[in-house]
Amino acid sequence: MQELFEEFSSISKTDWLEKIKKDLKGKSPTDFDWQVADGQAVTAFPHLDDMGGTLPHPIATGKNDWQICEGFQVGDAAKTNKMALKALEGGAEALRFNCTELPDFEALMRGIDPTIISMHWRPKKMEQPISLLRNFVEYAGANSDQISGTFCWQGKQALEILELAEQQLPNFNVLPVHGSAFYENDDKTADELRKMATAANDWFANLTTVGVSPERIAKQVFFTCFIGKNYFLQIAKLRAIRKFWLELQGKWGVENPQPAFIFAQFPITEQMPDANTNLIQATTQAMSAVIGGVDVLTVLPSDKTNDEAKPTDFSRRMARNVQHILKMESHFDWVADPAAGSYFIENLTQKLLEGMEI
Repeated sequence: MQELFEEFSSISKTDWLEKIKKDLKGKSPTDFDWQVADGQAVTAFPHLDDMGGTLPHPIATGKNDWQICEGFQVGDAAKTNKMALKALEGGAEALRFNCTELPDFEALMRGIDPTIISMHWRPKKMEQPISLLRNFVEYAGANSDQISGTFCWQGKQALEILELAEQQLPNFNVLPVHGSAFYENDDKTADELRKMATAANDWFANLTTVGVSPERIAKQVFFTCFIGKNYFLQIAKLRAIRKFWLELQGKWGVENPQPAFIFAQFPITEQMPDANTNLIQATTQAMSAVIGGVDVLTVLPSDKTNDEAKPTDFSRRMARNVQHILKMESHFDWVADPAAGSYFIENLTQKLLEGMEI
């Protein structure tokens, strides 16, 4: 392959821009620059010279697999259980339960084997979120060390939750960086990433002061993200998070850095009144999430336009099928870091990454 490229003469960025100016009839290429934030501009005509003449290595190797997740607000445990079973029968690989109080685990988990899927818990407005995790551990019993998932909580029980997870749920991530809480819209992506960088660093800064090693912290941190509608920007955002996380671990002296674990979903606030429009937009949103490298993805049903809306079985099935098509027909899971080497996305990723410096 290298011999093939040697047959062609290289073109410098200066020469290339001159040719572009000629094609634009004298108009400056900078007129097409994209303003990301804080005066940062991304050129519409990236060149290898912008990356020092050498493309960066892919962020990851191997497959680009992710888990198809479906989320539920837990009210009546038995009714939620029926919907969860239907989701699993329809091809979901992960479940997320949002709980405002302790659920009846026997009713909620009936017929569900948590050792063959991943479980994601989100206690909402619970004064003692650790009680949800303790009760789940008690329900799981001897199988708790075989269950993977995340615990997306807020509060002041970090050390207790960390120690419980390490002892009983070693395959869980329990130190969340709430990126979804920082999301406003695509125009505020740089601010969103800065806040996420600060929150990730705070886990190290706060827990190391009470004797927790950076290695232990790195194994437990995970990121939540909302996926907006700007296709290339969302790909670059996720790649910037993954690169930042590796760099941050290096700064804290983590000897065996962990890849970023990213749980992604769509913001309800950006759903349109028309369900068909939402379904079409969900396809490109899911594509950007997968290409960017998420680990777990929830696609909103097209008729989930607000918190009170109750999706139909059909809209839930269509939301899952968006991911099935990407994985089973389009094989998006076959290539690690598929955006690597794209001059535009690499340049945009780097611009976003620069704004995350701690």
